[in-house]
Amino acid sequence: MPVQLTMCRFCIRSRPEVQRTVAQLVKEFPNQIEVEELDCIAACDDVPAIMIETDYHPQVAPCELARLIRERLTPQVTATQSVGVPAPYPPA
Repeated sequence: MPVQLTMCRFCIRSRPEVQRTVAQLVKEFPNQIEVEELDCIAACDDVPAIMIETDYHPQVAPCELARLIRERLTPQVTATQSVGVPAPYPPA
């Protein structure tokens, strides 16, 4: 299921660097990001503001937007993946 990225179409269009970042992310993660442009998300004081799923991010910089999306889409290595591998003993 794709990650939903919601933003105000008018506010984002006033920030070409954010538009370029969104386009780059959509190209980098095909079919994994669903971009929803609304007429207004009532965040005029926080432009550029975005929502990733239900998480609101005010005044997001392009690099921060890229980091947030990559964190959502890039699998993280967890401690449970290393279960069964014995930890090395400290030198005697």
